[in-house]
Amino acid sequence: MGIRKIEDEIDLREAMKKKAAELKIKDIQAKAATENFTKERLRELAKRHGVILALTPELKEDVKELQKIYNIPSSKIVTEQITENDVLIKFSKIDHEKLGMLAYQRVLMQKEEIGVGLLPLTEVFDLVNTGILKGIVDMKDLYKALKKLKKSHVIDDLKELGSGIIMVRFFPVEYTSDQVKVIGLAQDKGFISLEDICVGLNWSQDRALETLKSLEETGVAKFRDSLLKGKQWFFPSI
Repeated sequence: MGIRKIEDEIDLREAMKKKAAELKIKDIQAKAATENFTKERLRELAKRHGVILALTPELKEDVKELQKIYNIPSSKIVTEQITENDVLIKFSKIDHEKLGMLAYQRVLMQKEEIGVGLLPLTEVFDLVNTGILKGIVDMKDLYKALKKLKKSHVIDDLKELGSGIIMVRFFPVEYTSDQVKVIGLAQDKGFISLEDICVGLNWSQDRALETLKSLEETGVAKFRDSLLKGKQWFFPSI
């Protein structure tokens, strides 16, 4: 055996070791994310969004209790944790059903407040265009994946706005919490401004605006732009 061939084999073994180490790290990170998913977070999702992430065996009894309390159907109980490795099939082919579930789980497991669960497709793409999937999945793959989730009633809606922006609503309107907070803040006057929300709820402008837009889309709020009073949202029903 020539020296060059021996060196090639050594390089191949090192590359395989490196790949194995990377996959192990990914598995450890995925497991850690699940273990950090507390009972409180489980209950929050069940109460606000009608979804249960039953990924931790230790929380089995809690899952049964929450399903009974909030009348959550079995179809809304997620039992399998999806990783980036599950999404890739041989030769970099994409399992679109798994890709959709990966996006769904990552939205559910975000540490920040989920809020309305209404996100532009571009933001959802940022959640899955990571690790071994980076540069392999594209926006068309994600759109196809989310259409499958909508068809199977996992997510609530997938809608293209007049501007061409595609919005993904992960939860039904009745399970959102940010709208309720904004409506509560607007009850006294019957209207509200972007600044009122940011100050009153200590939110970013993006979060406040997304919530107001979602209330507009459902017909709860009406937008008015006045030269004297600026941009305001009115709530005719309160």
